[in-house]
Amino acid sequence: MNTLRSKLILALAAVIVFSASCRKTSSTTTNTTVVNPSIYDTVQTRFAVSALNNPTLGEIFVSPYLPGDSSSGVVMVLNQNGHVIKQLKTSGETLNFQKWVINGKVRYTFEVQDPSIPMYTGGTIPGYEVITDSNFNVIKKVSLYNNGSISTSTMKGVDGHDFILLDDNHYILESFYPKTVTNIPDSLAPVVSGVNVIAPVIQEVVNDVVVWQWDGTNYPEFYATSVEGNTFGDSVNYQDYMHLNAMFIDPRDNNLLLSFRNLDQVVKINRTTGNIIWRLGGKNSDFPINSDQFFLRQHNITLTDDNATFLLFDDGQTSIRPSSRILEFNLDESAKTILAFRSFDIPEPFCAYMGSVQKRGNTYFIGGGWANYVLEVNYLTGEKLMELKAPVDKFYRAYKY
Repeated sequence: MNTLRSKLILALAAVIVFSASCRKTSSTTTNTTVVNPSIYDTVQTRFAVSALNNPTLGEIFVSPYLPGDSSSGVVMVLNQNGHVIKQLKTSGETLNFQKWVINGKVRYTFEVQDPSIPMYTGGTIPGYEVITDSNFNVIKKVSLYNNGSISTSTMKGVDGHDFILLDDNHYILESFYPKTVTNIPDSLAPVVSGVNVIAPVIQEVVNDVVVWQWDGTNYPEFYATSVEGNTFGDSVNYQDYMHLNAMFIDPRDNNLLLSFRNLDQVVKINRTTGNIIWRLGGKNSDFPINSDQFFLRQHNITLTDDNATFLLFDDGQTSIRPSSRILEFNLDESAKTILAFRSFDIPEPFCAYMGSVQKRGNTYFIGGGWANYVLEVNYLTGEKLMELKAPVDKFYRAYKY
């Protein structure tokens, strides 16, 4: 009897140990193990999660920030329900947290403000780009490069709007570069001695060598098509007349798609010559465009549907259309015609600045920019699958991978 009792006690103990082990394993699976607790912090109080209704699987990448608060920088990886898996606090305001998988290697990139760099215009946070591995180990910090007329003694900072990683030592960066120019047409009444402008500058860099560079001021036709930042008679302030806010490589021809907020225009340029291939939207669209297709202060131009569809976040504009949309265009780039067009009114407050969108099946995953939200929504039914709301923080972009 004692022997049987002893066996029963041992069996019960084994079940208890096994159950505890199962609970531990389940917990570890649900809450991804933090590799380095001194770096990672899975506690967040910056936003609230709501409208959970079977969101699509994936990891959410956000970098919420409070404008003007240099201590508020953070990049966060969340699960599809908005729970923090890991986050990294940074030394300044942080923008554009992205994930890349290149030759089987996972890389993260994000831009961190450098308070020592002067801001020549609003709507930008000059700093440096950080490339890390998936454990946030820093591989490289990237700043603007000296090349031709571009001098880091004038501006060393990259701009936080966009960055394209092609490999650890191959990337495309952009900067808001201050220049004084004299090639503005007389019809725009420029300052005779030269106008201070913010030039959109793009550099493609391989092994720390600039292999290609593009400077918007070399194309004076853009001056007349600006809708903001075009007070060319101002002898003091810098005119941000183009405001580059997105870059995307078209994999079909290897050329660059660019979004210029202050032109209300998307432009495709040749990645070898720098020449303009076409313009969509704005004052001189190469594609005939009707009033419903016209977009305002747009962000985040990309390609979706196996690169067949141009996708963008249409912010809108306070005095013209104070509402935000997601737009899709199918284009015949040779004939310069719009083959198909779709729009989706975002069921959230107006987002006057910033914003991003990804198309995933029947859903849009949206970063609500200045309107302080992240949203996943079924664009066929309008049903919200997941939503993050922040009381004060902004989400320049949000991505799901």
